[in-house]
Amino acid sequence: MVEHSSQDAAVDPEAEAARLRAAAAAGKPGAYRAYAELLTGWGRLDEALPWWARAADAGDADASRTLAICHKDRGEFAEAERWYRTAADRDGGCAFGLARLLQEAGDTAGAERWYAHGAALGSVECKTNGAVLLAARGAWDTALERLAEASAEGDDVAAHSRRAIQNMLRDLDGWRAALARAEAEGDPEEAYEALRELLDPERKAMFERYPRMVAEAEALYAGAAAVGSAKALVDQALFIARDDGRWAEARALVERAHERGYDGAAYVLGVWAEENGELRTAEEWYRTADEADGGHMWACFNLGVLCVRQRRLEEAERWLRATGVDGVEAGVDGVEEEGRGPFDEGEERIVAALRDIAAIRADPERMPPAEWEERLPGLRARAEEGGPDAWFAYADALDRLYRLPEAAEWYRKAGTPRALLALGRMLYEGGGAKGLRMVPYYEPAAAEGDAGAAYDIGRIYDEAGDRRTAQIWFRRAADLGHGRAAWWLGWTSEERGGDPQHAERWYVRAARSGLVPPAFLAGRSMVRRGACAEAEPLLRMACEGEHEEAPYWLAEALRGLGRTEEADRWLRVAAEAYPDVLAQYGEMARLAIRDPG
Repeated sequence: MVEHSSQDAAVDPEAEAARLRAAAAAGKPGAYRAYAELLTGWGRLDEALPWWARAADAGDADASRTLAICHKDRGEFAEAERWYRTAADRDGGCAFGLARLLQEAGDTAGAERWYAHGAALGSVECKTNGAVLLAARGAWDTALERLAEASAEGDDVAAHSRRAIQNMLRDLDGWRAALARAEAEGDPEEAYEALRELLDPERKAMFERYPRMVAEAEALYAGAAAVGSAKALVDQALFIARDDGRWAEARALVERAHERGYDGAAYVLGVWAEENGELRTAEEWYRTADEADGGHMWACFNLGVLCVRQRRLEEAERWLRATGVDGVEAGVDGVEEEGRGPFDEGEERIVAALRDIAAIRADPERMPPAEWEERLPGLRARAEEGGPDAWFAYADALDRLYRLPEAAEWYRKAGTPRALLALGRMLYEGGGAKGLRMVPYYEPAAAEGDAGAAYDIGRIYDEAGDRRTAQIWFRRAADLGHGRAAWWLGWTSEERGGDPQHAERWYVRAARSGLVPPAFLAGRSMVRRGACAEAEPLLRMACEGEHEEAPYWLAEALRGLGRTEEADRWLRVAAEAYPDVLAQYGEMARLAIRDPG
C-alpha cells in the first residue's frame, strides 16, 4: 500500500505528486493507481493514462474500466473495447461496460452474452440490462423473472422496468381481445378503433425500448386490415417502415390502402416520397390527397412549402391559403391580427410559411439569380452533348435557380461523388428530405477524402441523436482538416468533463482553420494550465475576431508572462466588454465569469 501521512492535507501538491510518482516508478502496491488518480483529478489525463495502464496490467479491474471509459469518451471505441475485455471475464463492472459498448454499436447478441456473464459475476446492473434486452426481443417470461431477482436485490431500475413490461403486456392482451371482438363481428371500423392507443405519442418510447412490440403492433394492424380496414393497412405500414430493409413492402401496403379508397394514404405516400428526396412523386401524391373528398389541409400545407422551396411563390401562396388560414396574421397581406382567436401550432406553421414568402419576395438574395437564368440555355446545350462534368454544371445551375426536381435528375445522371454529394445536400438542406436517407449520397465523396462530406454525415447523425456514429464521422472529418468537426470533438470532450487536454488539442486544430471560438477555448485552456506563451497567439486571434471574453484571458496570459503593463491595457478592454459578456449567460453561469474590474 502507498503510505499516507496524517499531514496530507497540508502537503504541497507538487511535492505529493513527486512522492506518488516515485512510489509508482518503484512499483509499490497501489501506487500506479494512486498517481493516476491524482493526475486525472488535475485534468492531466494524457499523463495519467500510462499509469492507469500499468495498474490495469497489474490486475486492477477498476483501472481497466477507467481506461475504457476514457477512450470511449475520446471516441476511441476499439481501444475502449480492448481495455474492457482485459477484465470483463472477472469483473462485473467491466462486463457491464463492454456489454453497453457492444449494444451501442448494434451488436445485441454480444451485449446479451456479456450482460449474462456480468450477472453471473454478481452485477445487478448487468442482470437488469440483460433482462431488458431479453424483453426487447420478446422473451417476456425470462425477462420478468430476472427483473424480479434484480428488484429483490435493491435495483430500482429493475423494479420500474418490470412494472412497465407488466403494464405493456396487460395492454397488449387488451388490444388483442378488442381486436378479436371486432373480428368476430366483422366490423372494420371497430377493428381499427380497437388499436387506436397504439398510435398515442406517449407509446413512442415503448416501441424504441422494446422492438418486439413493433412486431406485435404490426401483427395487430394486419389483423385489423384483414377485417377490411384500409386505414389499418397504413398503420401496419408505418410500423414496417421502421425497418429500412422492408421499405418497399411498407409502401406497397399504403398504395393498397389508397386503391381501397382511404384518402389519407395518398398523404402518407407524399410524405414518404418527400423524405426520400422524390420531389415530383411527393407533389403528385400531395395533389392526389387534396383532390380526394373535399381537400386535405396538411397536403395543401406541404405543397405550399414544397413550392416555396422551389420559389414557385404564387403557387405556394395559393396552396397555403387553401388550408383555410388565409391572411389572418399581421404582416401577411397587411391584415391586422386584431380580433383573431388563439392559434394552434399547426396554424402558426402556416402563417410562418406565408410570412416566409413575403420575406423572400423582399430579399433579392433569396430569389433565383438572373445571371444564372441567362447562362442556363448554354449550359443545357453543353449538357445534351457532353458528359458528367457538363451534366454536373447544368444541375448546379438548376440548383441555384431552385429548380430542384430537374437538378436532381441531372445530378443523378452525372453520378460522380461530387454530383451525388451536391444532390444529397440539395435534397436535405433545401428539399425536405430526411437526413439519414440522404447519407448514401454523401458517402462516396467522404470515401474520397472530402472533409465537408464527412462532417455533414456527422451532423446528420448528431441531429438524429446517434452521438456514437456522429463522433466517428466528425473524427474522420477532423482528421481530414475540417475545423468545425474538430471544434465539435473538443466541445463534446469538454462537455463530458475530465479531459481538458483532449479538448484543447481539438480546439487548436479547429483554430488552425481560422475559427475564432475554438481559438479562444484553446487559449483559455492553456492559460488555466499555465502555458501562457502558447496561449497568447490564440487569444490574440480571438481578440482580432472580436470574441468578447478573449481580452480578459489575453490579459491573464500576458500577466503570466510578466508583461503587466500590456496586460493592464487588455484588462481595460475586458472591463468595457464585461456587461455584454454577462448578458450572454444565465444567472447561475454568470457566477463563473470573472469580473476584470
